Amino acid sequence: MKKIIKTIMEDAKIAYRQSIIIEDKIIEDQALSIIANAKFILNELENNKMYNKKDFAKNKSEIEIDEINKVKRKVPLWLNKPNQYNYKILSTFMKLSNNNKYPISVSLLEKHSKIEDSKKFISHYNQMKIISERNHAKVFQEESGQVTLWKPIEGFVVNQFEEMK
Repeated sequence: MKKIIKTIMEDAKIAYRQSIIIEDKIIEDQALSIIANAKFILNELENNKMYNKKDFAKNKSEIEIDEINKVKRKVPLWLNKPNQYNYKILSTFMKLSNNNKYPISVSLLEKHSKIEDSKKFISHYNQMKIISERNHAKVFQEESGQVTLWKPIEGFVVNQFEEMK
């Protein structure tokens, strides 16, 4: 499994370098996302935490309920820490998407998030779109490079931002 993930990472690095040469920002963003996701999975496998036995005992709805509770616990904390990367990414998304009325591209989100280090942005963003034991909390879903709020927590997050006004 680790060998396959390392191969995916190497292929994504080659695609990333080629995307820069041909100046294709969409492919560049996708390649960076693949690299970050592969690194995350590799780290989780190496730490032997990805396939925790207790997670196998849970069904999908229990895992989602746990994640929704994590979001409800963490998002209010992020809103009180404007210098935190999670806050910067989520608040930028809310502004650009007009409170999730419109999907936005990952590249647009990165550009406006005011996080100068692309690797830091990708790392934190990826932690905000996955469910895992050690993620930040899943608030985003991404499809074809377009970002929206994750459906189960959409209303909660929009309400949190409206209460801030």
